Amino acid sequence: MTRIVNGINVDELEKIIGQIEGDPERAKFTIRTETEWKTGCLSKTFIKRSSKVENDGHPFVVESDEPPALLGSDLAPNAVEFVLHGLASCLAVGFSLRAAHSGMDIKRLKFFLAGDIDLNNFFGFSEEVRPGLQNVNVKCQIETNSSPEEVESLLMEVLKRSAVMDVVKNEVPISVELLKE
Repeated sequence: MTRIVNGINVDELEKIIGQIEGDPERAKFTIRTETEWKTGCLSKTFIKRSSKVENDGHPFVVESDEPPALLGSDLAPNAVEFVLHGLASCLAVGFSLRAAHSGMDIKRLKFFLAGDIDLNNFFGFSEEVRPGLQNVNVKCQIETNSSPEEVESLLMEVLKRSAVMDVVKNEVPISVELLKE
């Protein structure tokens, strides 16, 4: 019988873990995006992943905009809001997968994120502040039958292993190339 914990097929999860453990190259893949500016502050991004664990999937399409205070049309979240969404989603996925693998039953899981930003650098008024988020506050609310110690231990492991947390906390090498038309 298939073991389902927190909506996760634990048998399939263990199969994927075994595949990666047996061939670490299977854990590596590339995420590609293509973003096209539409008008004003509105842009559209096409996202496609290529993985050795799963077949190439269909592209996902997301739009990004700014609020009226930054001359946007407020048609979609802005890029910084997507960063917070990405971090919260990564933590939720990491928590649910790790909890399922350990047999921890989650009844409810919520992450509340808040980030402060100072636009003085963005507009060129100050080099003293970061152009991005000044700080991020993460709160986790969980309902489970597991002990607070088990929950805390799992949360610490999730924070340690989160790909998006790593990107937010650590410098990532970036290369930029200007393409000619």
